Amino acid sequence: MVIKKSNNFGLILFEIFLLLFFGILFVIGTMFDESIAIHLYSPDLIFVKYVTSCGVFPFFSFAVLFIGALCERIIHSQFNKVIKVVLAFFCYLMATAVGFIGAGSLVDKDSLGGLYPVLNRNIPVIAGISMVVLPLLLWGGYHLAKKTEDKNLVLKIVCLLILLALAYASLQILKSNFPRARYRLVVQGYENIGFRTWYMPLEDTSKFINDMGIDKGEFRSFPSGHSILSMCMVMILQSLTWFSQKLKDKRIILGVLGAAFSMIIIFTRLILGAHYLSDVSAGAIIVSFLTIIYTLIQYKLEGRSIKSS
Repeated sequence: MVIKKSNNFGLILFEIFLLLFFGILFVIGTMFDESIAIHLYSPDLIFVKYVTSCGVFPFFSFAVLFIGALCERIIHSQFNKVIKVVLAFFCYLMATAVGFIGAGSLVDKDSLGGLYPVLNRNIPVIAGISMVVLPLLLWGGYHLAKKTEDKNLVLKIVCLLILLALAYASLQILKSNFPRARYRLVVQGYENIGFRTWYMPLEDTSKFINDMGIDKGEFRSFPSGHSILSMCMVMILQSLTWFSQKLKDKRIILGVLGAAFSMIIIFTRLILGAHYLSDVSAGAIIVSFLTIIYTLIQYKLEGRSIKSS
């Protein structure tokens, strides 16, 4: 069974809509970031803090899940034992790294670490979470892959992981090149740390970090990492259709659910003063573009499935 052309067309339209929608928000944010932040800023809402803590952990969790599915295909491939062991070990190392970063994101100061400071950057806690969650996710991905005979599953997973890696790399590169003080830092009244638009980054943040002891993360407002990683759920949830026939015609619904999840997380970032509207919309634009590429790749791979069957 393959995805209907109408579903792919609907997905492309939906993803183009997301791209245009966040593009409009980005323009609005560029012009009115400060006034929007002033009206939305409510840093003491505990429920919002708990919700925002769930923003990026799913990104890393599902990445590990798909790596587990990739391991299943490697183990049952036609390669000789040596190559299987090498590839499986590489996947395990990759899953361990991703899982460790994901566990760290869960207890970071912008997540549960903000509510419980003892958890923030606590290596034993991060290692403990990884040791518990990592095997479960790898096992889950392995058994999901066993339920499908999709000959293009490896290509699909590799393409997804590459796009997720590009999303993660984009946030790291842009954050490093566009240092911007978060609104929650701006309102603290530090000298020379006032509001700046995203295209006017601070020239030298080291003096604030070294001389004033301000955490370097407070100058990584643009773009929003929570926005980028949570928007990836649009791709990730659609990818679950690879493992279930019942979900084959639900890709648009899954994409909408992923976008809804991201919108909730994005709103929490604005409320907490962690980001401006231009920050979160810029992140969403990046992933909306990658999601269109994802859908086109999936369409090509589904076409290959038709020809080979």
